[in-house]
Amino acid sequence: MPAFTPDQWLILLLVFLLGLFLGLALMASPKWKHRYREEVARREALEADNARLRREADEMASLRGAAARDEARRREAAAESDVEVERRVADRRAADRAAAEDDLVRSERLRAEEDELRRRDGPRGPL
Repeated sequence: MPAFTPDQWLILLLVFLLGLFLGLALMASPKWKHRYREEVARREALEADNARLRREADEMASLRGAAARDEARRREAAAESDVEVERRVADRRAADRAAAEDDLVRSERLRAEEDELRRRDGPRGPL
């Protein structure tokens, strides 16, 4: 294969420079600038939308966590409330039993006093 001559090298260089200048001229046209600006605006809108969605997802996650903690507290409080109600019922039953026993002791004491008075006064009763 023969080597290039300096004239051929000059022609290749001029063709390369012509292509470079034509490419730069075409890229500098308003049509390409407009498309580039649209692309930038669309990218920025998508990034803003993604940031908004990320914030909403973080907020939803924190609300979901707060709701779970609240539900756990509510269940715990309900369990404690049930235990408290059972304790109060047991205390009330014990108090009712104690009151019934006191009433029984009083009624037995009154019967004993009535029997004692009847024995002292005799079968006729007081005059």
